[in-house]
Amino acid sequence: MRGAHVRVEGVSKRYGEQVALHEVDLEIDAGSYVVVLGPSGSGKTTLLSILGGFTPPTTGRVLVDGRDVTFDPPARRPTTTVFQDYALFPHMNVARNVGFGLAMRRVPRDERRRRVEAMLALVGLEGAGDRDVATLSGGQRQRVALARALVVEPPVLLLDEPLGALDLKLRRQMQDELARIQRTIGTTFVHVTHDQEEAMALADAVVVLNGGRIEDRGPPERVYLQPGSRFAAGFMGDSNVLEGVVAERTQDAAVVETPLGRLRVPAAARAGERVAVAIRPEHLRLDDAGGLSLGRGQLRERHFYGTYQRCRVSIGELDLLVFAPPTARLAPDADVALSVDPADVVVLPSDGGAGTTP
Repeated sequence: MRGAHVRVEGVSKRYGEQVALHEVDLEIDAGSYVVVLGPSGSGKTTLLSILGGFTPPTTGRVLVDGRDVTFDPPARRPTTTVFQDYALFPHMNVARNVGFGLAMRRVPRDERRRRVEAMLALVGLEGAGDRDVATLSGGQRQRVALARALVVEPPVLLLDEPLGALDLKLRRQMQDELARIQRTIGTTFVHVTHDQEEAMALADAVVVLNGGRIEDRGPPERVYLQPGSRFAAGFMGDSNVLEGVVAERTQDAAVVETPLGRLRVPAAARAGERVAVAIRPEHLRLDDAGGLSLGRGQLRERHFYGTYQRCRVSIGELDLLVFAPPTARLAPDADVALSVDPADVVVLPSDGGAGTTP
């Protein structure tokens, strides 16, 4: 298979007075795995529905490999969709479910059988063609839905929260499977989810939506470590966000006045500018060896999560979230020092408020 390039130009969607999407512009590289991420009501499912032809946009257009498909029905588009509820046919066995699209395209029986068997092998269900779908587990049904969408060799595969119904262990297993399959076949994947960890595990590029607008887009590492907006900083995992004002600007850094005192950090902000300072909880250290001292505080809460300890540390009126190593020995109400590497501090435009973004 060959993935297609997708271009979204000025796409808006209105439902009466409600605006679900605001003039969204988006480029999706051929053969890439793009995850569209956002909270409920952000517009991500509306965008996917417009890409799949299930919902017409109010304004704008959608192009696939340069062809305008904005008002083409789903059956005429170079896309297929895997739905959250899988939408399998209960009266058909696995092989007939997978081969349904080929049958509708009048693919000869022998070729249809060959392609169905090859696709079942690709998704890890080799030899399961005669099984009744009612006997399958949730993960197996998800694989059947994926095989049915891919067997027709679409240039673009759309996935609408396909892992949402699975338990945590199976969800992570299927994340690995989806990534493997996408790399193997080279189809362009556009995957919608509200799960930040899922997005970072799968994506070549993440698109963060909020209120029908794109807040940030780029490689998951960049969006997580250097978010482009305050919303992206808070939505892509936990973050401590403090209000501040740039007190002075030097050649390679800004000195920001914050509730934790003056912080000298790499930033391009101007003197006098109001900013927000974001620090990931895993970047905070419960000692003074991080390079930039943040003062001392009191350990208020500690919860063991296996790979880390989730701690709350109070410094004055501030409540900071800290991820400590699992082996750290921490006594209740202990007096602790806090520090951070200045390179891990992100300075963003301010929009009011202070504290920990959940």
